[in-house]
Amino acid sequence: MRKIGSWIMIILFTALIMIPSLSLAESDYEEGDGWIYQNGELKIIKNNALADFINNEDPVTQLPRYKHTVQDVTTLVIGKDVTDLAIDQAVGDYAPSKTIIEDGNLCFANDNGWIVNKATNTLFGAANIKESQNATVIDNLPSYIEAIGPYAISERRVLIRIDIPAGVKEIQEAAFWLCQSLQTIELPDGLHTLGDRAFADCESLETIHLPTHLIHTGYGTFDRCLNLNSPNISDTRIGRISEDCFGACFKIQILELPESVYCIESIALRICYELHTLIINSENLVIEDEAFYACDKLNRLVFTKGVPSSFGETLFGEQGETPDGKGYISDSSNRRGETIPYPTLYYTAAYAAEWAPNGETEWNGYPIQQISQEELDAILAEARGEEAPAISASFLPTEIPQTETPIPEGSNSKPISDMGAGTILLVAVGLMAIAVVVIAILRSRKEKK
Repeated sequence: MRKIGSWIMIILFTALIMIPSLSLAESDYEEGDGWIYQNGELKIIKNNALADFINNEDPVTQLPRYKHTVQDVTTLVIGKDVTDLAIDQAVGDYAPSKTIIEDGNLCFANDNGWIVNKATNTLFGAANIKESQNATVIDNLPSYIEAIGPYAISERRVLIRIDIPAGVKEIQEAAFWLCQSLQTIELPDGLHTLGDRAFADCESLETIHLPTHLIHTGYGTFDRCLNLNSPNISDTRIGRISEDCFGACFKIQILELPESVYCIESIALRICYELHTLIINSENLVIEDEAFYACDKLNRLVFTKGVPSSFGETLFGEQGETPDGKGYISDSSNRRGETIPYPTLYYTAAYAAEWAPNGETEWNGYPIQQISQEELDAILAEARGEEAPAISASFLPTEIPQTETPIPEGSNSKPISDMGAGTILLVAVGLMAIAVVVIAILRSRKEKK
């Protein structure tokens, strides 16, 4: 009897000890819309479930919908029926060190440490994201991929170089977002699409080669690429310069747009503080309000074709204009309240009938001026980084205009620089002779006294 009692006590004591661990195990388990989480492992069992887990914030209350977050995930399991792992927003601290593809999944594969959707040849990301985030060079992407998926290489803050396979045709949303140490990148010749914010916040990016097949850049593609020099966008076939496409690209000074551009959207070139020249090669262009928001140094717009079909009323996000209508009041953070002259619009003789049919000096309230072909060639060479041809005169505006004293009509006067050397010598000798005579007279008078 005593033995039975002892066993009962042992069982009860063991149960009491296990209750907290059982409770912990139960609380660690969580299910969502197409996913199961337990003990650091997140299993995706249907399409788009990963996005549901990542988007943890309730849109109304702004409180977490689930008790587990991306920070808790150490292992990702891709279920056998999953064919899409779409991600539509920043993943934050999501950095699992292991990715498992469940047996029976015919869509996804682990190729040399990279998870690839084999049905679309789209790179999803690294199998070991935690380790990948510490890489300074990535040169082993699968050679057959055709697209780099959303956030696939994002937040690689120490990444200096990446080799993109030649067959890549599309770089999707935020694929390289926050790659803060990336300085230069070569894009494949066949690339046609750069998604929203594809290179946003790549603060160290200085040069990027844009291929001729590129037809689309999304919202904020190069937003806050603070050190980006003028890219070769004129070689592309882009149709729309989207919002914030070059927002806060402080180093861009001159930009030539391709003939294919039909619209410059609002804030497309927001706070490009050093931009002074924009060359426009397209017909029937739409320029939306605030397209050049706070671009206070933009003092010339060069049009190689006819007048735009639509021209925004407040291109610079200005607070207002000067009483004479020749300038605007800046609203930029570093020059707020200052008066900035409106830029001059330059056009060629071939399109003078559209810009100034009766010899006008203004168009739509902006000063306009015709330029010669040699002047146009010089500015195009500057934009393309080529050696500028010699020109007889520059049409560049100067800070302080240099004026000359006008010579009256009919006058035979010439500047001294145009006189002959003999004439100058005779004048000098005559002045010396006069000086000698004057000195002699003064001495004679002094002696008489």
